[in-house]
Amino acid sequence: MKSGCQVVDQIGEMDIVGNIVPHLWYKNITFSSGKAHFVAITLLADIVYWYRPTMIRDDSGMIVGARTKFKGDMLQKSYQAFADTYGFTKRQVKDAIDFLVEHHLLVREFRTISSSSLILNNVMYVKPIAGNVKRVMEQRCNVSDLVSICPSVTPERTTSSTSMEGLSPQEEGSPEVGVGTYTESTSKNSSENQEEEQGAGECPFTFFKENEFGRPGSYMKEKIRFWCERLSDSLVVEAMKRAVERGKHYWSYCEAILVKWEMLHVQDVQDAREKESRLMAEKSSRRKWFTEERVKPLQKSPNDELERWWDEFEASLDSESGDVK
Repeated sequence: MKSGCQVVDQIGEMDIVGNIVPHLWYKNITFSSGKAHFVAITLLADIVYWYRPTMIRDDSGMIVGARTKFKGDMLQKSYQAFADTYGFTKRQVKDAIDFLVEHHLLVREFRTISSSSLILNNVMYVKPIAGNVKRVMEQRCNVSDLVSICPSVTPERTTSSTSMEGLSPQEEGSPEVGVGTYTESTSKNSSENQEEEQGAGECPFTFFKENEFGRPGSYMKEKIRFWCERLSDSLVVEAMKRAVERGKHYWSYCEAILVKWEMLHVQDVQDAREKESRLMAEKSSRRKWFTEERVKPLQKSPNDELERWWDEFEASLDSESGDVK
C-alpha cells in the first residue's frame, strides 16, 4: 500500500525498534521550575521499553503468547549502562533515577548476587510503577501530584543467589543497550573478565584503610563515596593503586588523578590506560617537533633583505654627503 509520498513510504518500510516517549511526559515529568526533566524522561522511556512484552507468534503470524525481554523478576541495569547508552554522565543518571524513585514512577533495588566463584555487590534492579506511568502518560498529571501505589522497597536491600540467572544476557529482539552492565561480561575475553572480577571484589574504603592512606572518617568516606558515584568504584581503587606505586599515600594525589579522568571522560580502567597512552604519545610528538624547530637554521625573510638594502642605501647617502663637504 503506497501513500503517494516517497519518503513516507520509505520510512514505512523501516523496521524501527526502540523507545516511545509520550508527548505528555514533557509536561508532566518536570522539575519544580516546570522545565521538562529530559534525562529522567529518557531513562523512564528506556525502562518502560524493556517492560513491554515481546509477542510470540506461530508460523502463520498469529500471536500465541508473550514473554519478557529480560530474565528474572526485575530488569538489571547499572548507572553506567544508562550513561554509556545515552551519553549522559553517571551523576546525571543517578540524579534522574533518584528523581523517578522519589516521585513514585520507579522502584529501585540493590542486590548482592553470588555464585561459586564471584560475588557482585550493589547490583541495581529497576521496575516502573505501571499505575503512575499510565497517569502521566494519559492525563495532565504532574509528577509532584503522584503518590505511592505500591509497597515501599528498602533501597539497600540485598539478596543472595546461588546462580547468576538474574544477570543473564538479554533475550533476542532487545536493543543492544546493555553496555556497562554485569550481563555484558559473558561476551568479553577471559582477561577482561578476570580484571572485572578482581575490581568487583575490591572495596575502595577497605583499600584506603589497608594501604595506609589514613583512617577513613566520615568526611573521607563522603569524598570517596562522591567519586565512586561520579566515576566508579574500580576507577577510585585504580587511582589509589597509582598513588601507592608512586609512594604518595595521601588522598589529594588520588583526587587529582580522578579529576583528570573526569575531564577526559574516562569510562573504566582500560579506557583510562588507553587515553593516557594516547596523551603520552601526543606529548612526545609535540616535544620532538619543538626540538626540531629550535635546531633549524634561521632562514632570511624578504623583510631581512629589505632591511639590508635600506642600510646600504643610507650608507651610500652618508658617503655622498661626505664628498660634498
